[in-house]
Amino acid sequence: MILNEGHSVGLEKEFYVVGADNNTYEQAIVKDSVIPRMKAELGAYDESWGPKCYIDVTGPLEVVTRPCSDLRQLSDDITTAYRIAQEESDDRGLYTLGMGSRPGKPSDQAGLHVHVGFKDEAEAEYVFNELQKHVPDIMALSANSPSRFGGVKDTRASGGYYGHKFSPYSDTGRTSVIYKRSNTLEVRCMDSQGTPEEDVAIAAYIFGIAEKAKEDHANGVEQDTVGNEGPKNFKHAVKKGMEATFKIDDEKVPAYRVVEDTFVDIRHYLERYDCPDEVMDVLEGKVKERRSGADDILDIYHETGYSSIWTGIKDFFTLHRGHDELYDRLAHRGRSDDETTVDVPDADLLLARAA
Repeated sequence: MILNEGHSVGLEKEFYVVGADNNTYEQAIVKDSVIPRMKAELGAYDESWGPKCYIDVTGPLEVVTRPCSDLRQLSDDITTAYRIAQEESDDRGLYTLGMGSRPGKPSDQAGLHVHVGFKDEAEAEYVFNELQKHVPDIMALSANSPSRFGGVKDTRASGGYYGHKFSPYSDTGRTSVIYKRSNTLEVRCMDSQGTPEEDVAIAAYIFGIAEKAKEDHANGVEQDTVGNEGPKNFKHAVKKGMEATFKIDDEKVPAYRVVEDTFVDIRHYLERYDCPDEVMDVLEGKVKERRSGADDILDIYHETGYSSIWTGIKDFFTLHRGHDELYDRLAHRGRSDDETTVDVPDADLLLARAA
């Protein structure tokens, strides 16, 4: 997907285009109208490397960025591509659903894949091991589906067949949380996100971890590989998102605290690679609010008239038509300005703590 440029980053976003009857029969028409607009508005289109748009063999529509040298270009690519898809869908009375599993069709699953480049095999292995250690907190940030029990859940990983294996660097594949390819490391364990800014925020978090690892590798910092606690923490994050509790060095640590500390460690790498303010705001908001995407979906169910979590979740797995307001809210999902936040340290305090 991405050239071996050492410091490159790219992402693949899957999502469903559905009508009020929850069918995807018009995805091909939307794809055919998205492609010429991507060519015109992005000034580039490459069916091998990206940017590009196609229907994935597993079902969802997918937009892919080009190999990007900084986070602003990544944001421009995916924001433009997804906006075009939304506009083309809106014009047809359809809905673009960026989430792990769509209402009424829990077997349909859409993922987010993030690629980071490397300069040589030694650096790749070091970055791979560091990213694998952070998979639980990456999962805590990106879990984007509700579960039958009213909590959060990452559909792609929880099925037990996709992006769930903590494979060694020497033996990875498409079932691995990180897939070592010939030219990139591909983080594969995540649900698709609700907005392109959220996609880039997750990609920025991963890219920051990778860039710090590259610098540590160049400075000869000794590294421990992921232990048995990694897969267990990963499972906790799948089920509870940012409210999970991890076990690290025999101590219990809240997932949100791991994310807070990691964000402090990597923030200047994001600034170095020109992370847009709006993306930084999304990532900072997730850290401060201790929320995963699935929490937003649960809120939308409540706000569109469901009387209880169970009613909403039960309907998530059974509804098929007649829920235009719900589909519209999910398709145009975003954070409201008046959203309530919890009392946690702001970014300046987090940075001061690390100083």
